[in-house]
Amino acid sequence: MNQMLLIRQSLIKFYKTYELFINMASKFIIILISMTGLNQVVGVSTVLNNIWVTLGISAISMFIPMSYVSIILMLIVIFHLSQISIILAGIGTLICFITYVMYIRLFPKESVAILFTMLLLHIEGVYIIPIVGGLFFGVPYIGAIIVGCFFSYLLAHLAVLINSNITEISVANLELIVVSLMENTIFNEEMITVISILSVTFLVVYVIRLLPMDFAPYIAACIGGVVNALGFLLARILLNLNVSMGMMILMTLIGVCIAVFMQFMVIVLDYNRAQTVSFEDESNYYFVKVIPKVELQTDFNKTEKIFGTTENLNSDWQV
Repeated sequence: MNQMLLIRQSLIKFYKTYELFINMASKFIIILISMTGLNQVVGVSTVLNNIWVTLGISAISMFIPMSYVSIILMLIVIFHLSQISIILAGIGTLICFITYVMYIRLFPKESVAILFTMLLLHIEGVYIIPIVGGLFFGVPYIGAIIVGCFFSYLLAHLAVLINSNITEISVANLELIVVSLMENTIFNEEMITVISILSVTFLVVYVIRLLPMDFAPYIAACIGGVVNALGFLLARILLNLNVSMGMMILMTLIGVCIAVFMQFMVIVLDYNRAQTVSFEDESNYYFVKVIPKVELQTDFNKTEKIFGTTENLNSDWQV
């Protein structure tokens, strides 16, 4: 255990030392991957498809808060659509505006999960999202899962519309586009199933990690992984959901491992020394469970010279 705590302390020290560089590099990579994916799906603008423009926008975005990155990507999608059809650009603008007003503006921290949901859904890694999110976010996080899945399916169908001949301006085409988009998003059984399973998994993890029991976060992550796997397994059997069971199980296990690792890095508690404390004042009676943190203490090497001889006091690692 002491060795694990020592490694944890070293990793935390390394991160704090290079925090700014790590955060900026991470944002650059995430935005670069996101823009590359968008350009592949709806990339019709020769300007935005230019690799130097993509790198430039990614570099500029390093200095922008992560909560605003989703807005930048929305504007990029709208610009692409405007090069194809005013109808698609108008519909895209309306959807993005509603998303900003109804969610991103109200929950900027949780909105970061929108981007990760969209990215991971295409590589069958979205199973990580509810397990990790359930440990570190509140109920509004479900909105990010819903919006992320919605935009993922929306962009996939926009790619189909772009290659069709129904993007010209007319009342008939407008009606056809709206109906087609709704059928492939809001009324898409596959999307609704995926959102439902991910949301239930998130709620299971979220509720269990709030329970007053020992190792609640770790238990929550493990049970969440089981719920996620069972949910998609039943959906595959009963609803014929198009999902790779091997990849789903693998990514679920990876999600559990990531969640456990992140929880360990955030805080380590000594449940063996937990105490229940009760006290009262004039108007209330308090019943509190106190769990001390596990901290690594170090006694550094000391060298003392005693009567012409040198004595070394070895370091001793204690918890």
